[in-house]
Amino acid sequence: MDIETTKLEIKNLIQHTIDMNLTPEKLADDFKIAGDLLDSMAVTNLILALEEYFGFTFSDEELSLETFSTFESLAAVVHKKLEMLNG
Repeated sequence: MDIETTKLEIKNLIQHTIDMNLTPEKLADDFKIAGDLLDSMAVTNLILALEEYFGFTFSDEELSLETFSTFESLAAVVHKKLEMLNG
């Protein structure tokens, strides 16, 4: 899976997980997620949804403000994990 496909899947997942009027088109790469968009409960729900959908678990180091600061940083971590899973 290429990075653009990963991004689209994450955007769709965010749209269906977070009860907000967010369409994939509104989620630019530099869109700030943590703090601006999501409170701690919404971040927790997103983490669980990502892990369930993609079939991986975030490490403690990945559960950081850096990972969830922007859509781009989140997509990069998810894509890297998927590459490791799929070899």
